[in-house]
Amino acid sequence: MGCCSSLSNCSLHSVAMTKTVSQFAEDVVHFSSQYGTDGNVSYVVPNLAGPSTIYPNYEDVTAACVFRTYGSWWQQAPSAPCPIGRFHKKTFLGQDFVDLLYAEKVYPTEVRIYETYHPGAVVQIFACELYMNQNGQMVNHDVRWQLLWSGEPQLSSDARIFSPPLKKVKFAANLIRLVFHHLHLNYYTELDAVELVGTVSEHDDGTDLDAVYASHLQALSISPQDGTDVEVLSAGITTDNGYFDLLPGELIQLIFGDLELPDLCRVAATCRLFKKHCYDQLLFLELDLQPRWHMVNVRTLEGLKGRCEHLQKLSLSWCGDWEAITPEPFSRFISDCGANLLCLRLAACVFLTAKNINVIASTCQQLQELDLSSVRILDSDAFDPLATLTNLTRLNLYRTRISEQVTIKIIRNSPKLEYINLDAVQTIQNYDNVAAELAKCRNLLSVNLWRARTLTLTGLSILAKGCKDMLEIDLGWCVWLRSDGSNYHIENFVQSCKKLRKLYLTALRSVSDSDLYAIAANLPDLEQLDILGTLAVGPMSVQRVLESCPKLRLFDLSFCNGVPEDAVRLWRETYPNVSIKRSFVSS
Repeated sequence: MGCCSSLSNCSLHSVAMTKTVSQFAEDVVHFSSQYGTDGNVSYVVPNLAGPSTIYPNYEDVTAACVFRTYGSWWQQAPSAPCPIGRFHKKTFLGQDFVDLLYAEKVYPTEVRIYETYHPGAVVQIFACELYMNQNGQMVNHDVRWQLLWSGEPQLSSDARIFSPPLKKVKFAANLIRLVFHHLHLNYYTELDAVELVGTVSEHDDGTDLDAVYASHLQALSISPQDGTDVEVLSAGITTDNGYFDLLPGELIQLIFGDLELPDLCRVAATCRLFKKHCYDQLLFLELDLQPRWHMVNVRTLEGLKGRCEHLQKLSLSWCGDWEAITPEPFSRFISDCGANLLCLRLAACVFLTAKNINVIASTCQQLQELDLSSVRILDSDAFDPLATLTNLTRLNLYRTRISEQVTIKIIRNSPKLEYINLDAVQTIQNYDNVAAELAKCRNLLSVNLWRARTLTLTGLSILAKGCKDMLEIDLGWCVWLRSDGSNYHIENFVQSCKKLRKLYLTALRSVSDSDLYAIAANLPDLEQLDILGTLAVGPMSVQRVLESCPKLRLFDLSFCNGVPEDAVRLWRETYPNVSIKRSFVSS
């Protein structure tokens, strides 16, 4: 998969001393989520590395890159996290990202994204220049990002090569970040490859086009203005404040409360009056830095420290890559500003160390929500201090390397736990033991155990007995949930947990018609049901679910070979309020 290993992978030609390079990604170095399992080859993000192998076919293919979610269904589920701050919908569409490394640095002229199933998720393309030492290791040289393109999702019903017009960049890049938005998608988007085209003879003047803009965020600690004292008029109005001095302070604060963080930084440099209001700590009770992940660094944290003493909610998800944030400054920030934190989101943060986790555990004793999803850099022992956080109600450990013993210890010391995500945690050896501990959490409403490979019907039965008020459970790809000689089945589970609104049974081959009849009889509030790949169900039991679950809005019947296409088409007409999914592969 090197830059010039084949004509299909890399082609060069010279035009007036300018060399154009076309290359496919050499490696996937970071990403936020995936449908497949780490270390596997089916539906995993690393499939994006290398040349195109699927295009121009339009179909569901296991060799594609597929992310964890699609559509609005996960946002409508009981476990959906509440937004932080006021501008989450206006300023940031990102739900997933992937970082692609290329062999040769170029000035990008094209980024060709091979989309082969449900295209239209890409909303941003960034370029980055990474430096490598002689051993091929990445080293920090004030990594800079440049936004090449951003736009609304552009849907298509066919496979395509999406190549939007790019902004000119002032430096040679060897890393591309794609940012994805899934809410509008009808089903999982799939990608085949990403080709980077660019030139290599431009002169790099070292100037980032976003540098001026970024500096407002990266130097948030604005010093008092120099100069002579401000003249005071007889009416008490200062000459540099216009008529703002006539306004009540509460009204000025209300106006400034509608400004986003970069604008607050700009306004703070205008005059003393504005600076006073921009530094008001009531404006920094909730701080979502994820939308500015490409601008956030150590200087950002240092600049914000003085205004965040009463901080209650913080998101640094996606921030700090390539040593933009390092462990020690993060620990200092948490130590100084974390005592009142109720919510802390650190999804896909690669700078975290065991010491950072210890600082979080010792400082943030009031913490109710903690998101460490896709934090792959920590080993299991690093999570152990989290057991001291006894107020946790939400815990997201998706794709982490936490062990069974540490997971049980944290759950045992979290009596208020309501929502837990243990999706794709491969380091838990016996999920039945974890389920037995979760059964003691009487407030539990949501359990995500997707790809909990060792969970059996024994563990599920224990969970059901202890947590009858559950609203949501994801048991997708729990391949050991099959008949074990006992009389316990999925139908027994739904008879115990009758409040379920979301039930995912993806790829559970043993799910049968009797299970669907039990779902229809016991789950009147069911809104989402996924039985993808359940081969033993027929049209009669599916019909019964549609008739008996009036609140149903999502029903995934993909790869249910016992359900004919004609029946699906009829149900879509008869039940227009239900989104019935039917994925396919080409014959």
